[in-house]
Amino acid sequence: MNVKFIQNIGEKTIDTFASLYEGVKFTLICIEHMLRPSSYNPAMKMVLTKQIYFTAVSIIPMFVMIAIVFGSVIIGFVIALASEYNLQDKIGSIIITFVINEFAPFFTALLISLRSGTAVNTEIAVMKVNKELNTLIEYKIDIINYLFLPRIIGGIISVTALSIIFALIMLSSGYLFTLFYMNMDFHTYEQLLINAIEVRDIVILLLKSVAFGFVIMLIPIYSGLKTASAYTAIPISVLNGMVKLFIAIFFIEVLSLLLQSL
Repeated sequence: MNVKFIQNIGEKTIDTFASLYEGVKFTLICIEHMLRPSSYNPAMKMVLTKQIYFTAVSIIPMFVMIAIVFGSVIIGFVIALASEYNLQDKIGSIIITFVINEFAPFFTALLISLRSGTAVNTEIAVMKVNKELNTLIEYKIDIINYLFLPRIIGGIISVTALSIIFALIMLSSGYLFTLFYMNMDFHTYEQLLINAIEVRDIVILLLKSVAFGFVIMLIPIYSGLKTASAYTAIPISVLNGMVKLFIAIFFIEVLSLLLQSL
């Protein structure tokens, strides 16, 4: 019994490290292709344009409505708390830190994960089961350049752009609540934000958005590639991919908080 138990632990450990190695190897291959100028051929650019439209442009009306509703409620709650605890002089730095550094990129990443991450995972999984990927390889088509790279770069661009839009909407909502709670005019609110914001805040927003956009597409693609050759395996692949993706998103968020606290 003890020998079998130890053997099972050893097998699980080996499988975990092998899976981790394959995942890191796939990530490095994709990054290498991203840095290669020859990857950006006309076919790749066409797919990239469609991916950006699907991931970001087509959902802007819905995204703006969600940003207004959720952003307004949360920014109002933050300002109300700041007023209650007599932190009016810190209201600018509180809003900037909360909106730009944390909430805008994180909430955008969750929304895009639920919409585009699942779609990409399902798409690649179906192509794997139908052996469409093998057909592309037989025709000497580089599936990394044609299928994976446009989705990864499209994810990075889309999450970054939507995070900026989300942050702007939340900052605009902040003015309405400072006007209501503190009777603050727009010029005073504007100066509060200008005095509070730093280059570091913009850098954090961009870096987190890029990291989120990268994993939001990379993990579903990799999960789709690992789908077994059966249609019943597709939902399992999507579920596993989403679990890993949310773990990665929370890991990036926690890592960001730890680095900012140093």
